[in-house]
Amino acid sequence: MLPYNYLVPALYFNATVQTAVSLGSLSTGGGMIHAHALTGTLRSEPGFNPSFVATVIYGEDYPTIDASGSIIRSDLRGMVVPNDGDTPFQMHATGIVVPTADFGAITTINSSSGLAVPYGATYSVWIPTFRGGSAKYASLQNSVFVASETVSNGPNPGEFYVGMKISKVFCTNTSRVIGQEFP
Repeated sequence: MLPYNYLVPALYFNATVQTAVSLGSLSTGGGMIHAHALTGTLRSEPGFNPSFVATVIYGEDYPTIDASGSIIRSDLRGMVVPNDGDTPFQMHATGIVVPTADFGAITTINSSSGLAVPYGATYSVWIPTFRGGSAKYASLQNSVFVASETVSNGPNPGEFYVGMKISKVFCTNTSRVIGQEFP
């Protein structure tokens, strides 16, 4: 077995988001936008611990866009409030998106055209992290997660849907050491 990491399905995040608004230019030549999550849910995948369903409130994404417009660097923060009344905690997700024309149309044009970008149709990889909460959620703080994203138009102009499949990263246990990486 090669000494690579592997992924296990862990969490699912979905949100209804307002159409992104430009915040102008950056001194580096790129731009910044703001997207406000109107509603959001974070839930664990079946068999993942801790098992929970939570509402995400105060979700705000302040992505930057490089000068060419070809790379988006997301910076999402939100408060996760477990539906069982447990202590809230923070979710912070950064990532890289190489947007397609449909991705840009969904997130920035104020319409409900029926467009959708499936998982994997655009390079969109996120790194969610978690802070705070009760002891039940401590393992979220001490783990590494990666996520992929899908977006689609919402039923109302000025809104779109975001979905993220979040996986936990695990190390493969091997007997290989330095100098044995390549068979």
